[in-house]
Amino acid sequence: MSFVRENFIWLALSVLLILTPGLGGFAPAQTVNDTIVSKPKPTYISHSSSKATILAAVIPGAGQAYNRKYWKIPIVYIGVAAAGYAIYSNQKNYKEFKNNYIASTDTLESTVYLGNLNKAQLITGIDYYRRYRDLSVLALLAWHGLTIIDANVDAHFFNWDVSEDLSLRIRPRALWVGQMKPGLGLSLILNNK
Repeated sequence: MSFVRENFIWLALSVLLILTPGLGGFAPAQTVNDTIVSKPKPTYISHSSSKATILAAVIPGAGQAYNRKYWKIPIVYIGVAAAGYAIYSNQKNYKEFKNNYIASTDTLESTVYLGNLNKAQLITGIDYYRRYRDLSVLALLAWHGLTIIDANVDAHFFNWDVSEDLSLRIRPRALWVGQMKPGLGLSLILNNK
């Protein structure tokens, strides 16, 4: 009886080895190469963030062009034009109110003020337009600073891989802590396909 049982076990193991691919039997022989095959490394374009920053500081929009973000260049110039127009408009109104104030306060007969505003209203207008002219200059400087920062950040992320080959899976996971106390947690799995 034991002879039949032993032959059956050997026969079952042989069939299992034959039918399981890669474990033996009639599986094709594998050859081992003595060279290592590696994936080709992605080619990175040499890109300088300091060059992008300097270009953006010297010429508005040049940093965005260096980073090949051409669609941002009109946005940069729209911001510069808006701040420039605000400076021009406030300066023009400031000069008008200032000239009217000078004309209303001096005693020369060659300068005559024909407006209907009193001196207090003219001083209020001078202060108002001077303040908003100065704020417009600050807005222009802030906008230019933002475009410089944008060019710098874009240059740092120029070679950043945003392909579909990256994936992140979040799954619940049971945890056993200490004396077999159950717990619940999250498992983060990052795959590079």
